[in-house]
Amino acid sequence: MSYRAWYAQLDVFDTARRYLAILNAWRLDPPSRDRLFISDFYFVNPPLLHLTHMSAQVRRDFSALGIEKPKDAFINFPSPSILYNRMTGIQTQALHNLVGKGLLDVNLVDKDQYRLSDLGLRVVREMDGRLVLPSEKEVLAFVTTAFASIGEGKGGLRAITGLRRLGT
Repeated sequence: MSYRAWYAQLDVFDTARRYLAILNAWRLDPPSRDRLFISDFYFVNPPLLHLTHMSAQVRRDFSALGIEKPKDAFINFPSPSILYNRMTGIQTQALHNLVGKGLLDVNLVDKDQYRLSDLGLRVVREMDGRLVLPSEKEVLAFVTTAFASIGEGKGGLRAITGLRRLGT
């Protein structure tokens, strides 16, 4: 019998699910594409948040979650930049699928802002309790509140995370 390893980071359907969860929980101004992609990256790889620059208060909020450091995790993580670039096609395809299905507000997409459409909100409501796993709830809350509030201004998210996509 052969086994195949499954990685949530490289699964289009799981990425679409995470986007729905992130956008449903987002309370600030709608995120840009970069902010959505980076938020998703850390939502699916929470130990890598230890490697980012955060304000003291945001770091305290993060530390309260008790997330293990990458070196202590069961999974061996590649460098964040390598993994982030590996996720490029998957994240892009998942986002295009959500836009194509009408689950995102197309008028905002044209302005590089992402928010659920009325149909997207209905889909999320219908998934009631099945969209976010119990083990993901605290990380989702952190990524969509405290982490969402940092990285504005000069340098932005690239400065605090070190993540940049090739060609952008």
